[in-house]
Amino acid sequence: MQLPDLSLLLVVIIFWATYLVLRKFLLSPLGAVLAEREQRVDSARAASEAALERQREVAADLDRRLTEARREALAHREAARAAAGERRQALLEDAREKSRGLAREAQASLEREVLSARQQLGAEAQAIAGEIASYALGRKVA
Repeated sequence: MQLPDLSLLLVVIIFWATYLVLRKFLLSPLGAVLAEREQRVDSARAASEAALERQREVAADLDRRLTEARREALAHREAARAAAGERRQALLEDAREKSRGLAREAQASLEREVLSARQQLGAEAQAIAGEIASYALGRKVA
């Protein structure tokens, strides 16, 4: 009987020895480095997403505050416009009342002047009528 060829067994032993050495000194440290790198990438991605979300929140808050400020400015402007309109209306009413008063005074003054002119014209008309009658009759008429 012939002894089996031990070269195959030797190749298997060398293969497993090489595998164990490579695993201990190359594959395990490389796997750890890659795992650590993947973990750092994941944490950086999470930090980036958190920062992006915070930026969105800040932008939304700024937009909300800007909208509120615009709304307040619009309300203030409308209140100022309403107050100015009321003041203008009050000034117009005051001016109208003053002009009505002046018109009433002018009307009363004109009526007094008309009455005075009528009385004066009536007296003058009687004097002229008396002169005309005296001239027409040729004697003095009282």
